[in-house]
Amino acid sequence: MTGIPEDDVLADEFAVPEGVRPVVDRVLTFIEGEVLPYEEEHAEHVGGPLEYLDEDGRMTPEARALRDEIQERAGEAGIYALHMPEEVGGGGLSPLEHFYVQEAVFRHGTGFGSSLARAVMAWTEGPSPALLHLDEGQRGEWLDPLIDGTESACICITEPNAGSDVTAIETEAKKDGDEWVIDGHKRYITNAVYADTAQVLARTDRADGTEGMAMFLVDTENPGYEVGRMNENIMMDGITADVHLEDCRVGDDQMVGGIGDGLPLALSWVNWRRACRPGMCVGMGRYLLDRMLSYAKERETFGEPIGSNQAIQWPIADTATEIHAVRNMATTMLAEYEGMADLADLRQPEAARRRLSMLKYYPEDRLFDWSDRAIQVLGGYGLMRAGGVERVFRVARNLRIPAGTTEVQKRTIARTLGLE
Repeated sequence: MTGIPEDDVLADEFAVPEGVRPVVDRVLTFIEGEVLPYEEEHAEHVGGPLEYLDEDGRMTPEARALRDEIQERAGEAGIYALHMPEEVGGGGLSPLEHFYVQEAVFRHGTGFGSSLARAVMAWTEGPSPALLHLDEGQRGEWLDPLIDGTESACICITEPNAGSDVTAIETEAKKDGDEWVIDGHKRYITNAVYADTAQVLARTDRADGTEGMAMFLVDTENPGYEVGRMNENIMMDGITADVHLEDCRVGDDQMVGGIGDGLPLALSWVNWRRACRPGMCVGMGRYLLDRMLSYAKERETFGEPIGSNQAIQWPIADTATEIHAVRNMATTMLAEYEGMADLADLRQPEAARRRLSMLKYYPEDRLFDWSDRAIQVLGGYGLMRAGGVERVFRVARNLRIPAGTTEVQKRTIARTLGLE
């Protein structure tokens, strides 16, 4: 169920700039021509959690194979890594241009577990701007397979005792001859179950504090890498788990950048996710608005469509207005950000960090409101999986935690405004 009406009354108001329109059209054509028919063909593995999760809360092999297939097809079509520079095989889109692609993809719903549309576009499992700090010799082995969608990754930052405070990580990397030996425990790692490459943040024995942190690339076939218990979460994604690193040996050529670059590299990855939030939120917001409008016009009570009642009209009007506001805020701020910094930069100016924090927390909070309203408008049907909106509600609630909580974003905003 895409929820996209044939008579889109707001199409002109949510126009895509001419410069990026051909790319958005290519992505939508791919979704409509390749993904949706494939999804329908394999519907028994794609629907609700009972279809795509096994008894351990893990995505079934069949469901995962479907996602991998779409990801690889998107890679072959040249649309999977549109956010990465052309010189490394990506599409060369700026964060602002990529906003419109994400908006289009997520308008087809959440794409988490229940839909294959999200597999068209690199998310946390894909190549990030942080990996642009790999040297030429490393890129062929570690970056190229992520760009073309034939492999996937996970990033191992969070630990049982280190969440928002990344500086509190305990995972250690000790030098042993020409190798590094990594030992530690990571938690809430998205795609840990299926990743081919793990990007692991660790403390080294070469310096104190953040100056001693480094980012290592670990082949998940490494005997020192082990997926732990599943982290069954509100999104029911089936791919998040603990990671155990024990006597995990890697070479010097598996370090990204140098010692002391670990924390900035981790934050570079986080900043990429923050810059992607508004496109996701506006896209899902438009999906919710479509569902509300459709239901309000079709559902009747007491002989009239429920959309004739102000109690139904007002939450829809509020949502339409706020989607406009968030979309305009996002496109303005992303354009401003591009004049200040690049997502691959390991050091971000205060004004750039402030905008990234605003772009993360505010759209997420609004998406949560929109999804709550959508459930209320749809009533009992909104609580059902078939309604298509309860899933967005779960995703919206989740988004306010990863890549920096709402509270962390507000603290950053306050501090960059001089409030120490």
